[in-house]
Amino acid sequence: MENNIHSGHRDRLRQDFLQHGFDHNTPPHKILELLLCYCVSRIDTNPIAHEMIAKYGSVAGVLDAPLEELAAFRGMSERAALLLKMIMPISRRYLYDKAEQKPTFTNIDQIGEYIFRHYIGQRQEKIGVMCLDAKGKMLSFKFFAEGDLSSVGLSLRELAKITLDAGATAAVLCHNHPDGLALPSDSDIKLTVETASTLSKIGVQLIDHIIVGDTDFVSMSQSQKYGYIFAV
Repeated sequence: MENNIHSGHRDRLRQDFLQHGFDHNTPPHKILELLLCYCVSRIDTNPIAHEMIAKYGSVAGVLDAPLEELAAFRGMSERAALLLKMIMPISRRYLYDKAEQKPTFTNIDQIGEYIFRHYIGQRQEKIGVMCLDAKGKMLSFKFFAEGDLSSVGLSLRELAKITLDAGATAAVLCHNHPDGLALPSDSDIKLTVETASTLSKIGVQLIDHIIVGDTDFVSMSQSQKYGYIFAV
């Protein structure tokens, strides 16, 4: 009888999603509850969803939580936790595939928004570079190093090779601050100056350094304080 009750409730959750979908007004526990229906069997997923939201505060907080912690909730398993941990990598791949046609940018805000999407859900600090031609068309975008800029030992030679291989005339450096504000540190500023100097010697202009935080990004080239670094 208990399984029939859960089955009926799960069917109602599915039908509600099919009719209305999810939006910003959907209670967060309801999103998790339906998702968990596909990896947790025979028990009510509503209490699990409520416990997760109570601990992590939001759907985003749950998806960012360590796999071991998610698997430790009563009724969960490593298999169920793995499904939750797959969502952000799949989302990033979706956004990458949507933008794979190599867009042409007309302003820095467009570039920043594009880069920001590639950092969604990233908990590790990653350093990347976007290569552009003279008309603002993206030639390539890739992450090429991980770790704190103050200790990662970034290879400017590798960065220069990436831009040369792409045939770029301009480049945008980027990295994220997963647990902080999108504001440049002393090491960020030092690296930016060194990168601009190195690239200029091979005929590539560094046009910006985009720093990504949890919810926004900062363009160093648009800052009155740091804009001089990118002057031709």
